[in-house]
Amino acid sequence: MSDIILNKTKEIEYLQFKKLLEFQNDLIHAYTLKNNNVGFKRYEKDNTADISYDKLCNAFNINKELLKYPNQQHTDNICEYNKEKAVNFKEADGIITNLPNIATTLTFSDCLAILLYEPKNKVIANIHSGWKGTVKKIGAKAVNKMINKYDCRPENIICCFGPSIRKDHFLVNDDVKEIFENEFQDIIKKNDVIEETEYRNEKGKQYRIDTVLINKILMKELGLIDENIIDSNLCTVCNSNMFHSRRVEGKNYQANASLMMLKSIN
Repeated sequence: MSDIILNKTKEIEYLQFKKLLEFQNDLIHAYTLKNNNVGFKRYEKDNTADISYDKLCNAFNINKELLKYPNQQHTDNICEYNKEKAVNFKEADGIITNLPNIATTLTFSDCLAILLYEPKNKVIANIHSGWKGTVKKIGAKAVNKMINKYDCRPENIICCFGPSIRKDHFLVNDDVKEIFENEFQDIIKKNDVIEETEYRNEKGKQYRIDTVLINKILMKELGLIDENIIDSNLCTVCNSNMFHSRRVEGKNYQANASLMMLKSIN
């Protein structure tokens, strides 16, 4: 955990990346822990999510009206808020902006948070990438948008990976394995991405897949440099005492949240 720090207020606990904290005069970021009954998934007759958003806003002195959180559906759609126009989607799994006071917020329960920041042009992207998002390369698509639409240089882009289910616990059957094999043939040939296990379920043999490694390789292929690719190295299943995990909590699971916002220029 040398690349991250844990912070807390009386209401909420969250982790931050040391690399992004180098730019804290320009940027707010956080990934929440589950302690203090914090969770961001909405259920009928349960106000946990609303209270948790209040706690998150209080921690960073953010007006709740500034929050932007899309309807996440494991798509590769990315909402854009820029100086020219706003590009929104009914369903999306990422937000990119070069505007201050756009408090981008996404939720996660084992899926991977990808936090992107380019400090020279002051562009952020907050991305939700589960295994379906990884197959659709939503993280790489966000980087391409930053490069092609926001004049960012890949060597300047910082990419931070939040807590997520890791290879040891991400067990899939042949149907999902074949999707990854078809999409990432070259990566799989050269890297230890898929591992056969001795486990079986009602669908048959099970395999482990390293979705974080795939995303790291995609970032490097786009020109991001090693020192700017930072992994929290935290598994939500192994650390379910700290983070919400759908695999652990089951049907009525709760969710963690990532926050990224550019500050106003004083």
